[in-house]
Amino acid sequence: FNGKLQADLSAFYMDTRDQQLSRFAESGLGRITVNAGKSRSLGAEASLRAQLTDQFSLNGNYGYTYATFTDYVISETENYNGNYVPFVPKHTFAVGGQYIFPLRKNAILDNITLDANYRAAGRIYWTEQNNASQALYGTLNGRLSLNKGNGQIGFWVNNALNKDYQAFYFETMSRGFAQKGRPVQVGIDIRCRF
Repeated sequence: FNGKLQADLSAFYMDTRDQQLSRFAESGLGRITVNAGKSRSLGAEASLRAQLTDQFSLNGNYGYTYATFTDYVISETENYNGNYVPFVPKHTFAVGGQYIFPLRKNAILDNITLDANYRAAGRIYWTEQNNASQALYGTLNGRLSLNKGNGQIGFWVNNALNKDYQAFYFETMSRGFAQKGRPVQVGIDIRCRF
């Protein structure tokens, strides 16, 4: 395809022994490291990028991870074998596109670039018990860049649809606490390359 199409595919398999996890202490004062026995992670990732024209490109990627405990028994009543390892999203994916608007010679700007993407992750379990989790969620993001020589002024938005999601969760003092993900954010930045 004359270099206009790029594809990557990878797979992985990991057996982890003597795994350790970080969690908040029962007292609520700081974090502690606990032994978590053994776990197994396997999965695959694929990505595709297509340069459709000199100005227009599309990209996408997908990752799948199956990460579970294989030997994590605390007591007769606490057996986490088969449970998902915390903080590992089962699915991740992103789709995006970029369009470069070329401008005429001697214009104030060289070009204007428009980028948009949608990124998603989930389900993410927060505890070894798998009793708290974040379902699959996604955020829409975009950027408009004004480019001239080595300089750029960018106008951007993250989580444009103001998706409500949990970015973090922990338990302490017999209670669970969730940290909300960032709401819609907009900004301007200036970049200069030397």
